[in-house]
Amino acid sequence: MVMLLRRGVQFFEGSLNYMSILSNFFSDDVAIDLGTVNTLVYAPDRGIVLNEPSAVAINKYTGEVLLVGTEAFKLLGREPHDTEVHRPIRNGTIDNFEVAEKMLAAFIRRVHEGHSKRSHLVIGVPGSSTTLEQRSVRDAARAAKATRVDLVDEGLAAALGAGLAFEDERAHLVLDIGGGTTNVAIIASAAVVSSLGLRAAGNAMDEAIRDYVRSKHAMQLGERTAEEVKKELGMAHPAEAVEASVEDRHMEVVGKDLTEGLAKAVEISSSEVREALEPVLAEIIAGARRAIEESQPDVTADIYHTGIVLTGGGALLSGMPERLQKELGLHVTVAEDPLAAVALGAGRLLAQPEKLQRASIREDIPAWQLVEEPAVNW
Repeated sequence: MVMLLRRGVQFFEGSLNYMSILSNFFSDDVAIDLGTVNTLVYAPDRGIVLNEPSAVAINKYTGEVLLVGTEAFKLLGREPHDTEVHRPIRNGTIDNFEVAEKMLAAFIRRVHEGHSKRSHLVIGVPGSSTTLEQRSVRDAARAAKATRVDLVDEGLAAALGAGLAFEDERAHLVLDIGGGTTNVAIIASAAVVSSLGLRAAGNAMDEAIRDYVRSKHAMQLGERTAEEVKKELGMAHPAEAVEASVEDRHMEVVGKDLTEGLAKAVEISSSEVREALEPVLAEIIAGARRAIEESQPDVTADIYHTGIVLTGGGALLSGMPERLQKELGLHVTVAEDPLAAVALGAGRLLAQPEKLQRASIREDIPAWQLVEEPAVNW
C-alpha cells in the first residue's frame, strides 16, 4: 500500500512537471513599450529582445504584411508603388487599429521565434490616455493572440525601469520624453500619485524643425531628415550657456525647394535648431512645473529632495538635464538606459504579480461583461 502511494505521489509530481513544461512551451510573458517611434519588448531572463521602429509595410492591394520594424522603416518616404508604409502609433495611442494589430502580432511572433504561444502582455500607455484609447490597445493585443493584457502607466514603468525601489514611499517626479508623448508623472510607493500627458515630445520636435526650415529656407524636409538633424544638432542648453561655451555646430541638409520643386541643399546650425525646438522645450518644462505646483505640500517637499528622473529619447537631447535643473531648481537624474526604461519597468512588474495587480489600469467595461472566461486546460 505504501509503495502504491509513493508511486502515486511520484506520478502526480511528474505530471505537474510535465504540465509546467507544457505551460512554458505554449505561453510566454512579455512586457512591451508600444511607442510612437520604437517598439521595445522585454522577456524575463532574456532582457530586451526586440527594439524596432513602430513601422509596417503592407501591400496596397492584398493587405499582406511585407515588412515590419527596421526593414519597413527603411522604405519610409521611398515606398514602391504597390506598398504603403504605416506608423500606426501616433501620440502614444493607436491611430490605425488593423495595422497596429498586424504589427504587434508580427513582433510577438518574432520574439517567440515563430512558435505559437499564449502571451501575457504588460503594455505601457500614457497616463493621460482615455478609456477608449486604452481599450484599443487591449483589443489590438488580444487580436494579436494575447490571452491576458495588463496596461500600466508609462510614468510608473519608466520610474521602475530607472531603478526606483518598490518600497520607496517618497514622491518622485518622472519625466519620460518619448516620441509621441511626454509623460509627467509623480510616483510614490510604486504607485501613481498623478500623471499628465503632453503632445510636446520627439515627433513635435521633428515637426518644429521642418516648420523652421520651411519658413526660413523655403525648403521642405522629409521626416527622417528632420529626425537626423535633431539627433545631430538638437540641444536644450540654456541661452546663456549656448552664448558662453557651447560650440555652434553646422550640418548640410538636403530637401525639396518649395518654389522650383527641385533638390536644394542648405547649411543649418545647432543654434538654429535650438531656436526651432524652443517652443516644444518650453511646453515640456511648463508641464513639469504644473505637475509640481498642483501637488500636495508633502509631495512637493519630497520632490525637492528626490529631484527629477529623466527617461525616454528626449533624455539624450544635449543639455536637457542642465536645462531642467536651471528652470525648475531640482536635481536631475538620467536613467542608465533611458530608451528602454518603460519596457524594463514593465518587465519588473511581470516578476511581481501583486505589484502588477495594483499597478494595472482597470478595464472600464459594463458590469454585465464582468464574467470570468472559461479556463483553458492544457
